[in-house]
Amino acid sequence: MNKTKKIMSLLYIIFIVICSTTCQIKGSQNDDFVIEQKDKNIILVDYKGKSEDVTIPNNVTYIGKNAFKACKNIINLVIPNSVTKIDEGAFSLCVNLKNITMPNSIMNIEYGTFYYCKSLTNITIPTSIKKIGESAFESCSSLTNITIPDSVTYIGKGAFAWCKSLKSVKISNSVKNIGDDSFTGCTSLITITIPKTVTNIGDRAFFTCDGLTSIDVEDGNLNYLSIDGVLFSKNKKTLIQFPASKEVDTYIIPKGVKEIDNSSFYNSKLLTDIIIPNTVTFIGPLAFCYCTGLTSITIPNGVTYISGYAFNECINLEKITIPKSVKNVSEDIFAFKSCPKLTIYGYKGSYIEKFCKENQVPFKAI
Repeated sequence: MNKTKKIMSLLYIIFIVICSTTCQIKGSQNDDFVIEQKDKNIILVDYKGKSEDVTIPNNVTYIGKNAFKACKNIINLVIPNSVTKIDEGAFSLCVNLKNITMPNSIMNIEYGTFYYCKSLTNITIPTSIKKIGESAFESCSSLTNITIPDSVTYIGKGAFAWCKSLKSVKISNSVKNIGDDSFTGCTSLITITIPKTVTNIGDRAFFTCDGLTSIDVEDGNLNYLSIDGVLFSKNKKTLIQFPASKEVDTYIIPKGVKEIDNSSFYNSKLLTDIIIPNTVTFIGPLAFCYCTGLTSITIPNGVTYISGYAFNECINLEKITIPKSVKNVSEDIFAFKSCPKLTIYGYKGSYIEKFCKENQVPFKAI
């Protein structure tokens, strides 16, 4: 019996210790922070405060998913060295957040961590970071410059998309991947240099970067090169991106190019004339969309298909010459949508004559 009492007493003491420890964790700073312990992690799961200046308690090791989401009062944020992980969307929609101090204990910036922090003007990415995740800084529209440290190897999809004030990006010589749409909508970006370490540039990485005048590639890159500020695949067979604000009115695509990539000339309003060589066999979606200065263009023999929205909103385009080799034009996503002045020139009895008749596009035989 005495033995049973001793065991019960011991269990009671353990229970009291656990309860007091939990209470201590939850009330260690103040009631603004909701903190839980799981295994060895002290997890900040929610913030209920209204302060403009927030310092996360220095016993926290993990900031949970959406923990500070839409906390509109926060202006200044300090993250202590104890934190080793910040989960997805942790500070998303903190629309008044301007300043962040991040420690060198964090390894990755996860999906949407700072999404739509539209007042954020500057951030120093710690030298411990290896991966900048998908949409990590998307729509941080006041962010003006960013330096990606030597520790980073991966820039995820849409990581800096729609950072409309971003003027300067320094990508380190450790980065291997620049994801799809990673800088889409960065309309203030003027130049960018691709390091020699980059092995993959995703689709539309610089889509609607309307201020770009040059895309440069470091010597020694095995996958990409730049010719006069225009981005190509290393073998020169694919024209990937023409910088939209490059100050030329005529551009001659080099011989040997086979593919004009998706949205490659999108919104290149300064161009009035683009000469496509006979080596080109593919023109991607949105390739010449919003080229509002373009007045005429000739599609070379060898192209068999004209992709969706390829010439959409080319409002001053008056003449396209299309060869017999073209056997299909995207109709579900109309390739010549909003081209009010357009007449298509082609051969009698060709596919394109039939297309024009069926879609009420003016046609002239050559």
